[in-house]
Amino acid sequence: MDMLMALAVSIGVLIAVWVKVGAMASLAVPAGIVAWACFFAAGGKITGLQKTIASTLSGVVWVWLAMTLIGAMGMGNIAWIIIGVVAFLLVIQSKVAILSFIPGAFCGAAVTAWAAPTDAKGYLMVAVALVAGAVLGYVSEMGAGMIAKKA
Repeated sequence: MDMLMALAVSIGVLIAVWVKVGAMASLAVPAGIVAWACFFAAGGKITGLQKTIASTLSGVVWVWLAMTLIGAMGMGNIAWIIIGVVAFLLVIQSKVAILSFIPGAFCGAAVTAWAAPTDAKGYLMVAVALVAGAVLGYVSEMGAGMIAKKA
């Protein structure tokens, strides 16, 4: 079996399990799938895993800070400006090597805003889903390598 077929099998099986288990655990299942894609977009392997986890989680943190500031200060009418500042920060933080995967930061921020958590638990559930998705990307890559070698 070639590597692409092995990867398709590995991802197909694991994503089915993720959808079932993630939903049962009340995780943001789509966030995990986005992080899974980010893992491959970041180049895969251990470096892709590290950059995906760090960058997507930074997106969660920046959105949490922005939403907390907007809510606490009653700044809903200028939320668009704060979001622009967050976007600036998501890019500028890429000067730090582990945060250099800019798309991951934007994906983490976007799925957090999409999930619209209302409390710390909600943000945590998005963060856990993002980490799980990145790890599943790594596992699917490793699994594909093992399947391809056996075939």
